[in-house]
Amino acid sequence: MLRELGAAVSLCPSPHLLTVSLPPRLVADDNNTSLPETVQTVVNHLGPLLAADDRSVRLTAYKLLSKLIPELARRSVDTVRCALSSLSVQ
Repeated sequence: MLRELGAAVSLCPSPHLLTVSLPPRLVADDNNTSLPETVQTVVNHLGPLLAADDRSVRLTAYKLLSKLIPELARRSVDTVRCALSSLSVQ
């Protein structure tokens, strides 16, 4: 049953992943990130599931996190562009 539930949840589109209401789960490195709180919260909730004992839980966490990779990459590019533009203004 867990495998089927994971298969269904992994079909969730990435915009819906970012609108899920999760309680914040903070880790020590969260202060050094440029990610928005919603993305950081989802990553902090799903990341530990990659080490779960059940294979279907690990696979579901991987599939959901892989949907966020384009969002993470876009945020990184935006951060670098912003930093470069602030340097060129000075």
